[in-house]
Amino acid sequence: MSTIFIINAGIKAAGKNGTLNAAMVEIAREVFRELGHSVTLTDLNEEWHLEQELDKLLAADAVLLQTPIWAMGVPWPMKRYIDTVWTHPKVCGTDGRTRSDPKKLYGSGGFLLGKRYMLSTTWNAPSSALNTPGHFFDARGLEEVLLPLHKQFQYMGIAPMPSFAVHDVYKNPTIGEDLQKWRAHLKENFN
Repeated sequence: MSTIFIINAGIKAAGKNGTLNAAMVEIAREVFRELGHSVTLTDLNEEWHLEQELDKLLAADAVLLQTPIWAMGVPWPMKRYIDTVWTHPKVCGTDGRTRSDPKKLYGSGGFLLGKRYMLSTTWNAPSSALNTPGHFFDARGLEEVLLPLHKQFQYMGIAPMPSFAVHDVYKNPTIGEDLQKWRAHLKENFN
């Protein structure tokens, strides 16, 4: 069927063990294999090599980024990965504009057309922090808060799939229920 490239950015660091993100990656691998897809994986807790990562991205039909949100963004090893791999000329493309065709807009020159991506994130923040007026993100919602990641994929020419999020993982966790929803989300979108 398809080749799906999973990136696990669930970094093990002081006070954080990455187990929830690792569990979500394992569920994704199981579901993808059950559905007949082949899977490649990069775990950012392990050493990776640029050429291999470029090959994985180029060979993939879909990319799943599994990441916690720390300090309003991805952990620094994921940011390093983005800056090293996703901006490489083999996969990034151009900004899309040309002097000969002024109608072409910035961000429309991605090389990876025909591929899809899914963002799956884990948060300390409750969903109300993202979705309620007057709360921390002032009702901007998940997709707007994740806009820099969406725009990086768009710049590469990769089309979005519905995102997934697990919220309030420290103070009010519902991990068992969340993992069931995750499995259903994957089956619905990769079937």
